[in-house]
Amino acid sequence: MTERTRLLDTFLTLVTTDTQTKREGRMADLLEARLRAIGFSVQRDDAGERIGGETGNLIAKRKGNRGSAPLLLCAHMDRVSPGTGIKPQIKDGVITSDGTTILGADDAAGLAAILEGVQRAIEQGMDMPDLEVVFTIAEEGGLNGSKNLDFSLLSAREAYIIDSSTPVGSIVNQAPAQTKVTYRVIGKAAHGGVEPEKGINALVVAAHALTRMKLGRIDAETTANLGIARGGAATNIVMETFEMQGDVRSLVTEKMEAQVRHMTEIFERTAAEFGARVEADVQFAYGPVNLRPDDRVIQRASAAIRRAGLTPVLKATGGGSDANVFNTRGIPACNLGTGYRGAHSLQESLEVAELERITDVVFALIAEYASA
Repeated sequence: MTERTRLLDTFLTLVTTDTQTKREGRMADLLEARLRAIGFSVQRDDAGERIGGETGNLIAKRKGNRGSAPLLLCAHMDRVSPGTGIKPQIKDGVITSDGTTILGADDAAGLAAILEGVQRAIEQGMDMPDLEVVFTIAEEGGLNGSKNLDFSLLSAREAYIIDSSTPVGSIVNQAPAQTKVTYRVIGKAAHGGVEPEKGINALVVAAHALTRMKLGRIDAETTANLGIARGGAATNIVMETFEMQGDVRSLVTEKMEAQVRHMTEIFERTAAEFGARVEADVQFAYGPVNLRPDDRVIQRASAAIRRAGLTPVLKATGGGSDANVFNTRGIPACNLGTGYRGAHSLQESLEVAELERITDVVFALIAEYASA
């Protein structure tokens, strides 16, 4: 079996292995077996117990013979729904699902690239740096696996997350911090047909508040969105409670905090005008990624991408990844493009050539660290 054939077979095995957020046990077992087979020691932390999952994060280590610093590679084991029973299809060099599920390239592409890039380096007898591989749980929906990762088990001081939907060669060096917000407007119920004037409609209060606040694109670095709304019990009852959930993101933490204060103050002031009240739940989710072009982690990623015959391109994103958590914990981490498209949709796809390129980049990273 050629390296390219094995890579594709690995990817197809991964996407056809059912996994969900907090239900990554089967995937973890498969990955642990693969890592042990190529000489890694593997352990699982207690992140699963902390968040109610069935397994923890995988932390794997392999001693090298060259290099001045450990190389840490990371990808996540879960995927969004509908992501079970995947039936991959390949046509004209492009991998898709059968249209009834996602493909799961997010993040099976990262998992496969790490496994195969490392195995290729071992089989070719390359000089190897110390390697640390982290496969996280519960990345989707809040980065909860990496948030609960036992960082005391790691010795690497920089990391590479293999999980961006950008083209291979891309290096995500900027990503926003995020705060989750929930606003619950509490009015007063009354019969909608008999005595509506005795009620305070929570939806009306929220509607007035929304017309007064800044949402969407706040500036080049900041966004705010309220994406979930629920309320009401019956058509003949003045709505007593109305709840909205959303998030605020910014590359600048102070701007994020200012936007949250703005939204909260608008809700509270508007509610008071109507004789209602608001319960606000504000939860900091994760910090930003702000890496400079001359940071060592970016320089080494760029060098590896050039080794792989590609041109490195720095990119900013509006989304979060495990890189946000690593940076917050003091480990500079950039997210590398894997080339999949249509993430989190039934149209998700991945070119076989892009899967091969990101594996080449992982292989080149190993060579880069071995020669450092």
